[in-house]
Amino acid sequence: MKVAFYTLGCKVNQYETDLMIKKFEEKKYTIVDFEEVADIYVINSCSVTNMSTRKTRQVLSKAKKQDAVVVLAGCYAQELMDKENIHLLKNADLVIGNEEKNDIVKLVEEYIETTQNILKDNQEIMFKISDISKVRRYTQKDMLQKGINVRESVKIEDGCNNFCSYCIIPYVRGRVRSRNIEDIITEVEKLVKSGVGEIVLVGIEIASYGIDLNENITLIDVIERVNQIEGLKRIRLGSIEPRVLTNEVIERLAKVDKLCPHFHISVQSLDNSVLKRMNRKYKREDIFYIVEKIREKIPDSAFTCDIIVGFPGETDEEFLNTINGVKKVGFYEVHAFKYSKRKWTIAEKMENQVDGNTSNKRSEELITLASQMKYDYMNCYIGKKLDVLMESYKDGYLYGYTSNYIKVKVKGDKKLWGCLLKIELNSIKGDLILGDICQ
Repeated sequence: MKVAFYTLGCKVNQYETDLMIKKFEEKKYTIVDFEEVADIYVINSCSVTNMSTRKTRQVLSKAKKQDAVVVLAGCYAQELMDKENIHLLKNADLVIGNEEKNDIVKLVEEYIETTQNILKDNQEIMFKISDISKVRRYTQKDMLQKGINVRESVKIEDGCNNFCSYCIIPYVRGRVRSRNIEDIITEVEKLVKSGVGEIVLVGIEIASYGIDLNENITLIDVIERVNQIEGLKRIRLGSIEPRVLTNEVIERLAKVDKLCPHFHISVQSLDNSVLKRMNRKYKREDIFYIVEKIREKIPDSAFTCDIIVGFPGETDEEFLNTINGVKKVGFYEVHAFKYSKRKWTIAEKMENQVDGNTSNKRSEELITLASQMKYDYMNCYIGKKLDVLMESYKDGYLYGYTSNYIKVKVKGDKKLWGCLLKIELNSIKGDLILGDICQ
């Protein structure tokens, strides 16, 4: 039987899709592209914003046009545990939660066996969703044995305990569960042996790694252990909470020679009043200090971030504080999100919800600023020679990233895919830099 996958959302979701693909392959299923005809379509969903849930429903509708079993997995599926919005779910046959991804093949086969003698029009949606708030241990046992790409993610943690006032994630991902460090190391070693050059350490809230473990171990300990793996070229961090970046941690990070100087900091706002309403545990001054300290200890670091605009009660002055803060930091990339009401959250019921037109204007202003800042950052590297890990090849050109996450395009042979090459950066074209391989 043929199985096709579609993944929405974060790097954790993509990692979990890769694991699900592995499970189906082990059972001799054939994996095909989502655009192809398949017997089973799996949509690994996201529910961070209203836009992501709408996109999920659109993909479900597309899959349902085929005479196939349509499986909805992931965060949007988990959100439907209470079946409150079941009327919106018209195009799924089997709905499984985040914990149930571990048993996806078994559940799909059970569904097919249970419904094979029932007319399609009479079949009801089958739900297999556990209460994730009660899960207290990291349950994933499977590991990726080989990489598909030169850069691969490895999940080290699941869940979040922060309960930011706007965020549904703790409700659909549960509490922090840290993965055993030896399992992390074993998986990275397997991936490196298969040809992976760069590992991205990801999780729902990697800054909290270790808080649920009896042993005295934190994120920096994981990074230092991974750094010792022979053959690994680079370590990159997923999105990280500012509070973990203490002076001691920054000092230790500066000594990790394989660490990419690229920090995607979960900022969300740079106005203190908004941060307080968001239930974030830091102030704008903390961000400024952390960035300054990292630049002092780890030169040429790139900083990227997420910013929410139009949060309930956000005034023009508060938004201006964020704009000025973004300029002060000098972010390389800013991912701008318009605030989106999410059920179960405190912010959903807050007064002074910002109207859509205002949010749109603020988003456009932030995106325009971010585009200029990205150009300015890249322009600083024109004429310099940097190492680039070649991740893809197309029509005579290699594409890759510098350690500080600048995308680079060079003319070269396909056999150089996967190599770490010294590249002279010559000119900016769109969102990347054109360069030449140094002889």
